[in-house]
Amino acid sequence: MTHPADFTPALAMGLFGFARAGADLRLRVVEGRLLNWLPPVGAPLVDSAVFFGLDAELAALRAGARQRIDLPGLRLPPAETPFALTVVCDPDGGDFLIYACADCGMLDFERQLAHERRRAQILAGQAEAAGRVLREQAALYRDIVENDGDLVLRLGRDLRITFVNPAARRMFDLAEGEMIGRPVDDLLQSSEPEFWTERLRNDAAISFEHALRVGGETVWIWWRAHWVGAGAEYQAVGRDVTDLRRLRAEASARAEEARANAVIRERLRIAHALHDTLVHSLVALAPQIRLIRKTAGSDASSRLVEELGFAEQAVRDGLARARAAIADLRARPLQPEGLAAALETLARRFGEHTGLHVRVDLDARATTPDPDVAETFLQIAEEALRNAELHAQASLVSLRLTADRDGGASLEIADDGRGFEPDRAPEGHYGLVGMRERAEMIGARFSLESRPGGGARIVVEAPAAARATYDLT
Repeated sequence: MTHPADFTPALAMGLFGFARAGADLRLRVVEGRLLNWLPPVGAPLVDSAVFFGLDAELAALRAGARQRIDLPGLRLPPAETPFALTVVCDPDGGDFLIYACADCGMLDFERQLAHERRRAQILAGQAEAAGRVLREQAALYRDIVENDGDLVLRLGRDLRITFVNPAARRMFDLAEGEMIGRPVDDLLQSSEPEFWTERLRNDAAISFEHALRVGGETVWIWWRAHWVGAGAEYQAVGRDVTDLRRLRAEASARAEEARANAVIRERLRIAHALHDTLVHSLVALAPQIRLIRKTAGSDASSRLVEELGFAEQAVRDGLARARAAIADLRARPLQPEGLAAALETLARRFGEHTGLHVRVDLDARATTPDPDVAETFLQIAEEALRNAELHAQASLVSLRLTADRDGGASLEIADDGRGFEPDRAPEGHYGLVGMRERAEMIGARFSLESRPGGGARIVVEAPAAARATYDLT
């Protein structure tokens, strides 16, 4: 028996190995999986890779010059477990005894090393993926910043410019070198001193509109600014909103104009109602009072004559006050450019609102001495265009203003709509009566031509001496 029976399980599990070689270095016994790499029994020990070249060490061991040979940390196929090898010399027979013991500490180390290698590979893969994503995002960011129409500025903690994109360089017509390093308040000058410094004093994200003088013109920029890179830099993105502000102002002006026109239309409606009711009644009452005085004759008492005189004077005073009230309600001065320009604006806005084609022929020489006459022309044009929109089903509307040789003016509004019988105006055409009455109030001639399927044509002709008046006689 070459080894105790207690080693049998360890030999089977590959935890222990034993071999014996004679003085001639030929193997006599080999036990255990750890030593499967040795040559077969009977073969020289030095034929193995481990003992090759160790002849001198083995001779010294046999001669007693050294006690043992230790070879730690070995791993040789087909063994899978690292092991340590110890060789001693049997003093009784001179044989070489070879002991192999599994190095469990080495195994744990190799496992840990393998784990760390796998972890390093995973981290390297993640780093590569993150780097690839970062490069892609950086390329995308550069593409956006370089090609965006918005202005992009980066500022350091000292609020000096560290980066500008091409849109910003184009806006200020400066090279990049002329902008980098400049204080932001120096580049984006404002009427307020240290405009940017005051707004960027804290670390909060901000947005605001800011007027700049660029190329002698005022440009409005809407800025969004915030700290980036853990507070290392401040990024400001600006968008030119000059046109947007202009459109907003125009929309506000149009809304205000619409509100004003609504008020004016209501005032005109009230004025027209006063004229058709109160004024007509007072005009009819005045001759009735005169008739009573005439009928009473000389037989009338002085008291009656006096009272009738008071009544007639009250009617005249009432008419004067009513006329003043109507004139005040109807007051709407034209724009300084005059009647022709006002009609052109009316036609343009009507076309934009309805989508109808409006043909305009306006003679700038057509003026009237009385602003109320010009205002009446404008009111009639508005009403005629409104009728064309609501009732005519027209595709073309023409608006013409002409001046005659005597200094008078003529207004013509025509459409190619469905037309109607003038003597039997359809429901909803009560505005025609109002237009005719307005023309009569300024002493103008009003004419209407229309037939079913033949469109409609309205002409208002005002002589040079036309004036807005209310005849009481």
